[in-house]
Amino acid sequence: MKDRAWATALWACLVAHPAFAVEVSGLLDLRLGASDSAQSWFNGGLGKTRFDRTSPSLRVGQGFLKLQGDVMDAVTGSLVFSAADDRKGVLDVNEAWLAWNPVPASAWKSQVRLGAFFPVTSLEIDYDSIGWTPRDTISSSAINSWIGEELRTVGVEYKLLRNGRQASSAHDFGFTAGVFAANDPAGALLAWRGWSVSDRITGLTETIPLADLPAFKATGALPSQTRATNVFRELDQRLGFYASAQYAYAGKFELAAMRYDNRGDPLVLQDRQYAWLTRFNHVSARLKNLGEYLGKWEFSTQWLAGDTLMGPGAVYVDFSSWFLLASHPLGPGNLAIRFDQFSTNERAADVLPGDPNSETGQALAVAYRWNLGPQLSLVSEFLVVQSDRAARLLLGLPAHQTERSISTSLRWSF
Repeated sequence: MKDRAWATALWACLVAHPAFAVEVSGLLDLRLGASDSAQSWFNGGLGKTRFDRTSPSLRVGQGFLKLQGDVMDAVTGSLVFSAADDRKGVLDVNEAWLAWNPVPASAWKSQVRLGAFFPVTSLEIDYDSIGWTPRDTISSSAINSWIGEELRTVGVEYKLLRNGRQASSAHDFGFTAGVFAANDPAGALLAWRGWSVSDRITGLTETIPLADLPAFKATGALPSQTRATNVFRELDQRLGFYASAQYAYAGKFELAAMRYDNRGDPLVLQDRQYAWLTRFNHVSARLKNLGEYLGKWEFSTQWLAGDTLMGPGAVYVDFSSWFLLASHPLGPGNLAIRFDQFSTNERAADVLPGDPNSETGQALAVAYRWNLGPQLSLVSEFLVVQSDRAARLLLGLPAHQTERSISTSLRWSF
């Protein structure tokens, strides 16, 4: 409810200003596809993809509506609503923030952002994209799937950027720091479901189902945990933080590194929801516009590794993932190929052997984006995900699964 209050306050700012003009944009994603997954993670299973063999072939993948404009001099507001046909209530809020952008007096430019928004970590997803939607594929990598599912900054962020061109230099630099609340349950999905390769973006007030694992039953080791996780909640009254640095050279090379720590108190339990202590390091890099060396090929990679802890050693898991994405213009569109690897590993300090949380896996996505017009595109993707997770044995399923899907997305941007 606090997140809806954020959205209500921002909406009031947007419509109350007498000279304010709201810019309206959005995205509608119609989906046609098929999957051989037995039971997806979003349907209460331990599959890795959003849809499974019981999912409708034709559906609305997602929809977004963005309202943005200048609230006052140098202050911009943005409000993003989202819709999904597999969400209770269908509508939710994805982002709601105000940003102060003072006029720069030099090549250095600063921004202060307050509200609820995605931390800027992705090279798969454009900074100004609506709803954390990847540009060249339908699914996101395991890293960016998890960020869309379990991470949101509900707080304040300061960004300082140096534009090289304004300083007659080929070098750009940037520094970002954020302080946030309301992300205490982050880590629950990684521990009890593992990674996903998906495109399901969690709304700010949404509850995500967990698999029906024995640990959650009345006679299990964790009977106090509800069979769902409400991701964006403040449970322990402690603030988390992140800090990152970015570098770019002549529009050809980008490099960034981030440290994230939600500073959750793993001993806190409130309304059948545990707080998790979740920390990670993240590095990303991209090569593009290299002409004689790589032609029009573009390469992006991200690596993320950390740990998450709940209770007095009840769950203690290391996690890591990386991907390599290559894309190239082809005919009227763009071809993209992405390879992922991901894993979670229980530490020896984990005291619940009946709640196994380790897994290994990899994924391959091949996609083609066809631009039908300035506002219309068609994206087709073949995705295969292989994973081993011992917890599936507790549900009478094989530990190893191979999931394949083929899907087409008709995207209308407005």
